[in-house]
Amino acid sequence: MTTAPRDAALEARLKERLRGCCFGGSIHAFATCDSTMERAHALAGAGAGEGTLVFAARQTQGRGRLGRTWESPEGGAYFSLVLTPARAIAEIPQLSLIAGLAAAEALKELTGLSPAIRWPNDLLLNGRKVAGLLVEAKNSAVVLGVGINVTTNQNDLPDTATSLAACGAACDPYRLVAALCSKLDRWYDIWIAQGFAPIRAALRPWLSHMGGIVRVRAGSEQLEGTAHDVDERGRLLIRLDSGLLRPIDMGDVILLR
Repeated sequence: MTTAPRDAALEARLKERLRGCCFGGSIHAFATCDSTMERAHALAGAGAGEGTLVFAARQTQGRGRLGRTWESPEGGAYFSLVLTPARAIAEIPQLSLIAGLAAAEALKELTGLSPAIRWPNDLLLNGRKVAGLLVEAKNSAVVLGVGINVTTNQNDLPDTATSLAACGAACDPYRLVAALCSKLDRWYDIWIAQGFAPIRAALRPWLSHMGGIVRVRAGSEQLEGTAHDVDERGRLLIRLDSGLLRPIDMGDVILLR
């Protein structure tokens, strides 16, 4: 992992906007860094407390789920949070949906846009990805990564992605980080105290593809069916042609019709 100097001006800007939020008590901000996920993991390994936030205006080695590259040019909000949730390890993947809910609410509040949450970890606008969430657990800490395309030039993004600006919504990325962290603070506390049931209920209006025919690729397996719901564990429920409801723990979902 390469070393880059922290940006005191960025840290001050974020600290001001995160005032009163439980997340961001310790902020490490960079104009450019390799990966906020990797830096957050390193900080967690060195004993960083819950809520430690790593922010970058640009990433050179941003990544998403399954080691995929996350394009991270200028104009985005890229950050990772160190968490130490008092939940069973099997429940940790639910955090990507919790973060998705927080992000959807924050975007709606600040821009008026209504993104759809594509299970398990993407936010879509006009069918294109505007944000992605990533959750990784190592040792006793969990790192939640968030990447949002804010003012990113469409030419700098893949055809499958978009930005808030491309969808007609200007937004201060630092204010967006603060709004998302505030929403996450609330839902995270609810999850710790009450489990996933309240999250599941709040998620339903935001979920994309529900009722649609989808193809799911989960490892070497591929299946088609109707996206039915998210279950009490956060798994996607697919209704197969046989009528059987099949829970999916992890996979890529493609809407067919």
